[in-house]
Amino acid sequence: MSAKKRVLRVGCISLLLLAFVGYFAFSTLLFPPFEGKFKADVAGLIPRNVDVYLARADLEAAFDEFPTLAVAEQLKDNTALNAFLESAEWQKFDESKKLTVNLDKIRKQLDQLPLGIELLDIAAGEEVALAANFTGEGMDGTEWAIYARASRYGKLGVSALKHAKLLGLEKRGINAAESGGIISLSGGQIQKTIHVTRILDIIVAGTSRRLVEQAVELEGARSEGSLLLAAPYADSIASVTRNDKKRDIEVQYNLRKMRDQWGLTDPWLDPKSERFLPAFLGRLLPVAAIRRLLGIVDFDEGLNLNLSGEFSSELMTAEQERIYRAKEFDHNEVLQVATYVPDDATLFSYLRAPIATILNLVVASVEPAAVENLTDSVRAIGYGSIAEFIQDLDESLFDRVAFVARPNDWGDADDTDADGVYVGPPHDDTPVFAWAMVAWMKDAKKIEDIREQIAQRGAQIGIQGREAGSGGYFLKTISGGIKVREFWSPLVPGTGHIAVLIYGENLIISNRYAMIDDMISNRLQKTTSAPILANQTAFQWALEDSSPTANLLAWLNPRTASELFMQQARRGARSSIESSIDYSTKRRVEEAKVLRTVFSGKQRSGLTADEAMRLDDQVDQNLKRYRDQVVEDNLPRELAKAERNVTYMNAIASALTMVKLSPKDFKLTMRVSTPYAD
Repeated sequence: MSAKKRVLRVGCISLLLLAFVGYFAFSTLLFPPFEGKFKADVAGLIPRNVDVYLARADLEAAFDEFPTLAVAEQLKDNTALNAFLESAEWQKFDESKKLTVNLDKIRKQLDQLPLGIELLDIAAGEEVALAANFTGEGMDGTEWAIYARASRYGKLGVSALKHAKLLGLEKRGINAAESGGIISLSGGQIQKTIHVTRILDIIVAGTSRRLVEQAVELEGARSEGSLLLAAPYADSIASVTRNDKKRDIEVQYNLRKMRDQWGLTDPWLDPKSERFLPAFLGRLLPVAAIRRLLGIVDFDEGLNLNLSGEFSSELMTAEQERIYRAKEFDHNEVLQVATYVPDDATLFSYLRAPIATILNLVVASVEPAAVENLTDSVRAIGYGSIAEFIQDLDESLFDRVAFVARPNDWGDADDTDADGVYVGPPHDDTPVFAWAMVAWMKDAKKIEDIREQIAQRGAQIGIQGREAGSGGYFLKTISGGIKVREFWSPLVPGTGHIAVLIYGENLIISNRYAMIDDMISNRLQKTTSAPILANQTAFQWALEDSSPTANLLAWLNPRTASELFMQQARRGARSSIESSIDYSTKRRVEEAKVLRTVFSGKQRSGLTADEAMRLDDQVDQNLKRYRDQVVEDNLPRELAKAERNVTYMNAIASALTMVKLSPKDFKLTMRVSTPYAD
């Protein structure tokens, strides 16, 4: 063999030996270069009973370049988002939390990664999950762990932690101690010990050593006992049809344990509230009884929720259990009801529940003065008590009711005579929604009797006509020659009347007869182009994509009421400013000023009756000017807030919520459309 061949042979053997030694050295010191991947979902490394679980696949799709979101370009012209970012509230929050400053720091630090590597290169941009347990009060009492699929850079980084001296961790005051394949990092700027391990291509790191240890145990047990193989996960997460864009997040949350551990004893919806809505919802919805939530939260030009929850039955009231046992409705039933609903309705809700139970909750939720007035009214029409009146309604109506609202924008043209004189019900200028309630009758005769009792004794409950002494009970002819009963009352804001119609199997009550007219016109039209909600594509799609059955449905389209919201906001802003004025103190100041400048410093007790009247008139004028000035100075600021709120609401193109209830659990689907671009 020639010398040249011997050198070549020795060289090849040396390279092979070097590669062989290098491979085993790399495998021993760091990780096997050709090891496989963890083939199951990350949830296979998480115990089934964790208090919090959040997970997302395809993390890379969420970012253009971390931390810039992929949708940032689409959102740059979003009016609602820009209004929020320009608001004083956001700027104050951003300044206090230093969010923008910290994001800039993160970007600069990421730019310093070697060889142009990005953070998502290290994390592989694939699955990431968070698990946590509530072990004490607040965030400080919560232990967590993060699970992420890692690239070769990420695996290299975790493996290098075994050689802390080479990384110079000790110089930074960080101690890295290995035990049982888990590296614990403490000291330096690490406030709470972080435990780190790697299971094939999954990096697990967290403050909870037990969660990290359980990940290792579950991998060895082929995920037996993991969240992935738990029945609730299969029913509420794995079975949900997923969006191909992979923007959804898997969720499990132990709400009950969080409330217990964090000492959150105050109810989120207080049935003892002095305001009606939280008091009513607090009695209707057992938020405190919700034990655990599971499901999918999807962000795809909006918010899509598919959540299931479990109730702690011992915290349910008897009324709630009765309501939650009600018969469910399906999509076909909803579409039938929606033939009544105009396609520009701001709100449409449909509920199956015991009528008496719901009405009793309503009565229990209103303030005592209102209950007293209601008691007087039902007695005036011939009932001994509210309970007796509710009992009659319960025996007359089926356990289902619909509610519809849209802006009251019909005007008064239909209530003017040939000479252009308004002859309709007197009313104030309060900007209100026109609303209608639809109920289903099982005893129409009894409902007719109740209606006639109100008509005959209406004067005793504030029903009155335009002329003094007139009854205030009128018939109005609408589409198809149908007669609507009108009860006129100045107590009804904005419209001055309540309209009632018995139509087939339905009882319809509204604060605007024109609303009933439109609803009946809609119902009579059979074409697919009729202006009804049942024909609206957005509603049909949202309904088809929601729970197949439910007890409660709510459809919201806030854009149809933008102008009404602004009118109400202007009125509310003016009222709020005026109510903040301390008139009694200001009156004393103005009175002293007028006595000094106009009446030569006399005391009120020394004025004649005529002078006292002049004094009061002058003070009243000064107070009026002062009020107008305060309103003028503060109204722009208050209106700016209102305009932002309306802008935020206008970001919602539509929202459909359906809730399926039982005394043990519930299922909730929500489809909120918020297009990125206007």
